[in-house]
Amino acid sequence: MHLPLIQSRASLQAEKSALFANEWRLQSHPGDADHHLLDAQPARTVMAGGGAAPSMKMSDVFLLIGMSILLGGLIMHVWVSPTSLEGEMNSKEGGASMLKSDSITFKLNAINTSTFSIAVYDEANEEVFTTDGPLSEGEDAEIIFTAEEAGFYTYTIVFETGQGEVLVDVDRNTKIDFLPYPIGLACILFGLYKRGFEDDGAIDAELED
Repeated sequence: MHLPLIQSRASLQAEKSALFANEWRLQSHPGDADHHLLDAQPARTVMAGGGAAPSMKMSDVFLLIGMSILLGGLIMHVWVSPTSLEGEMNSKEGGASMLKSDSITFKLNAINTSTFSIAVYDEANEEVFTTDGPLSEGEDAEIIFTAEEAGFYTYTIVFETGQGEVLVDVDRNTKIDFLPYPIGLACILFGLYKRGFEDDGAIDAELED
């Protein structure tokens, strides 16, 4: 009694299966064996609010590099503070790689009556310069050591009595410390020059549209 109904449902299911198979064939690309796997994979979702950030222009890159170099040079030359020497922390040690005729300037300021000593050593740890002396309260002293040969020199400053402040400055005869300034300025000028071309190209594109 229900046999025709069962047969009609089976026929309907077979028609749906055939229709699905036809659609699958239309979506597939002949000659591409991996396309069936690509079509069978679910579509990737895109996160709301996402998007590709615009690429940085070449002019902006050079401007950023130039400003960073200039800022680093200013910090290197301006951000120098004296070191206080007193009590257990009465000595200061350091070193610098120097060329011939480069110099180290030791600037001392005595907070009270003091005695100091300064010694400079070469790469072989041999003493190449030494000096000492007394300082009265508030007295300043400037001592300069000039390298006769290129190499790495170390120094030791000691306030044997009293207390004071010391500032060490390396003066290079080749002025290599000032090299970042022309490099940074050149990067900024090239960035501005490049930006002019980029702006002209954008204006031309808008006029053509």
